[in-house]
Amino acid sequence: MASRICWHCSNQSHMTLQGRVSNVPYDGDGSSTWFAMYTCDECGFASLGRIEVNDIEQLMDAYANRPNARYVDSNRTFENLRAAVGWYANGPNADVDWYPVKGLGKEYEDVPTDIASAASEAYSCFFINANRAAVLLARTTIEAIAKDKGITKGYLSDKIDEMAKQGIVTDQLRDEAHEIRHLGNDMAHGDLNVEVNEEDAEDILGFLDSVIDYVYQQPMAIEKRKRLREARKRRSKS
Repeated sequence: MASRICWHCSNQSHMTLQGRVSNVPYDGDGSSTWFAMYTCDECGFASLGRIEVNDIEQLMDAYANRPNARYVDSNRTFENLRAAVGWYANGPNADVDWYPVKGLGKEYEDVPTDIASAASEAYSCFFINANRAAVLLARTTIEAIAKDKGITKGYLSDKIDEMAKQGIVTDQLRDEAHEIRHLGNDMAHGDLNVEVNEEDAEDILGFLDSVIDYVYQQPMAIEKRKRLREARKRRSKS
């Protein structure tokens, strides 16, 4: 069934097709563009789905060959095409562009607010395929982490190396931070001919998460575990 991360409730939800699909002006030949109204099964809010049909014959054949096929004839009428698109739009393999588009960030617990906000915004950019912006914000976040740890002198490359020297990050995380810097520098310096695809941005955000987890979240998790252990000891002695 069609699904998306709902723009309203932020859940990964099944979207229920409401009524019939509609199309933009279409002359009966080649690809066609269709729109459908869906509602989120979690919150009930509506989303508009845009469906591009590039191979009409293939779609009609698939529709005709489905179990218990109905409403299909050899003339490939417009109503049959509408029915086929509606069947596809409500199916598990529907390729739907969703509106409204909302960039969903990521929540970071136990991380300074400004750093968590920048990292979350990087994910918001990634969500709407703004991959260059996502990488640039990841680079900015690395620099903010260095500043938060009192490292403010030199270029970002110097700051990353200094974090490793001080044990703030491991050597592996140093290398990951440098990868963020390398690709982020291309964006920051206006080298817009450098392609940044989804895989690039996903890798960079993964590196960023690793740095954030090691610098902020793991130490806090250990501290919480120590407090819990000590509280249990006190209760056992009382």
